[in-house]
Amino acid sequence: MPGLLEIHNLSKSFDATKVINDFSMEVVEGTLCCLVGPNGAGKTTTMDLVTGRIKPTSGKVIFAGEDITAKHEHVIARAGIGRKFQVPAVLRDLTVRQNLEVAYSRQTNPFWNLFKFRKAGLKEKLDEIATLGGLSGRLNERAGILSHGETQWLEISMVLMQEPRLLLMDEPIAGMTEGEIEKTARIFKDLRKTATLIVVEHDMGFVREIADVVTVMHMGSLLATGTISEIEADARVRDVYLGEKEAA
Repeated sequence: MPGLLEIHNLSKSFDATKVINDFSMEVVEGTLCCLVGPNGAGKTTTMDLVTGRIKPTSGKVIFAGEDITAKHEHVIARAGIGRKFQVPAVLRDLTVRQNLEVAYSRQTNPFWNLFKFRKAGLKEKLDEIATLGGLSGRLNERAGILSHGETQWLEISMVLMQEPRLLLMDEPIAGMTEGEIEKTARIFKDLRKTATLIVVEHDMGFVREIADVVTVMHMGSLLATGTISEIEADARVRDVYLGEKEAA
């Protein structure tokens, strides 16, 4: 059975520098895949290529059986790929509820969708997403007073309002407290019930907690893929990544 996302022999060069080198991976629907590797391995660039933010020099990206390699970023987003960046982009002067409404309005025509906010069903959707994102008691509070972790959860919830089949997240727990990290792990486990996830992450403790599959990149190429146990037992991964982190 083909994966929800298939990356085939992807390469990307900036001028004379090749940053992604013949990289392939497959993500099966309903799984949580962590993408790890040293700084500069090409993880974020790979996410940029999947979402259409930049275009590859060669190779293909297949999503839900369709070649999306040449499609524009907004077309890919509407096809069902959502992305949460490392730095949150919430509207701090609006309430949590209003941020979710704005995120929902971005799906199609914003004026048509804003009219739909008065229709039956939207309140239930907002409540459901807020609960999933750990913010059910904060809907009427201004986003600017949220903690760093809560702000991250709000942005995840905003992406979920667009109903993605595949959700990409770049270092989502950076700067969080230990308690926020534990809650984020629980949120991600719940998210697996509704979406497929790819999480770029450096914190291997967090990766151990959440990952079904771990893919390791090194110098723009695939180094290894497997369960967390298989990755931690891989001598190549220990040499280029895990050993470096243990020394730190």
